Amino acid sequence: MSATPESATSTGSVVRLSELHRDDAEVAGGKGANLGEILGAGLPVPDGFVVTAPAYLAAMDEAGVRDRLAALAHAVVAGDEVTCAAQAAELQGIVRGAGIPPGLAAEILGAYRELGDEPFVAVRSSATGEDSAAASFAGMNESFTDVRGEQELLARVVDCWASLFGARACAYRASRRIDAEPAIAVVIQSMVDAGRSGVMFTADPATGDRSRIVIEAAYGLGEALVGGEVEPDTYVVSHEHPRVLTTHAGSQQYAVVRHADGHEVKVDLHRGDSSPAVLTDAEILEIAMLGRRVEE
Repeated sequence: MSATPESATSTGSVVRLSELHRDDAEVAGGKGANLGEILGAGLPVPDGFVVTAPAYLAAMDEAGVRDRLAALAHAVVAGDEVTCAAQAAELQGIVRGAGIPPGLAAEILGAYRELGDEPFVAVRSSATGEDSAAASFAGMNESFTDVRGEQELLARVVDCWASLFGARACAYRASRRIDAEPAIAVVIQSMVDAGRSGVMFTADPATGDRSRIVIEAAYGLGEALVGGEVEPDTYVVSHEHPRVLTTHAGSQQYAVVRHADGHEVKVDLHRGDSSPAVLTDAEILEIAMLGRRVEE
């Protein structure tokens, strides 16, 4: 039987993605809640779990620093970069000093072991106020790829927690006068060792035109693409009757890949004007159809 949105809240500090729905954003953050929603719709989402925002708050409570964090976060000065950076560093130091209590660490590691024998995972921040109608914290909180091993996983969870108080995030909250107590969830997902990766928009992001699907694709893992470090291939597809309308070959000099030792490295590509497209027409249309299913 599928879980109701309420059930995710009551299942504890660590919740499987399959138990989450879009109404669980206060528990799992926007990223975690929406991943659970599309997983429940039968779409291909890598398996994983969420360390909830209430679990973060409880950890700070257990360490005796939650009230201090809230007070210091409220006192951040907007418009003064030097002071704001110092305040952010103090807040992050408090979070790192608090760390993960033993009971929560055991829950996280238990869920991690269910994903396999020390699998590679992505550890992704999912702030509870991210991308709301009134605010957008997208890109301000840390995420990590190709994380492997129990101690590295726990360290990256703390890094995600600390990123809640990065200088940009603190300055943004102060400038928008966001007084709500900051909280963050962390998504842990099985890592896809991608040969190609990309981003898809089911409306043209430049114009809002819903008759066009825009797909950007590059070789290797996606971090170089989303970080704006490489120019991806761009494909525009007709939405109603999917067919490729235009293609634009990007300029990609390197790709980020997982090395044999598990670490991520940059490899030279030397892609020229005559290089084949990252995606074939058949793959472009297959991805566009997937985008339509997600949108529906």
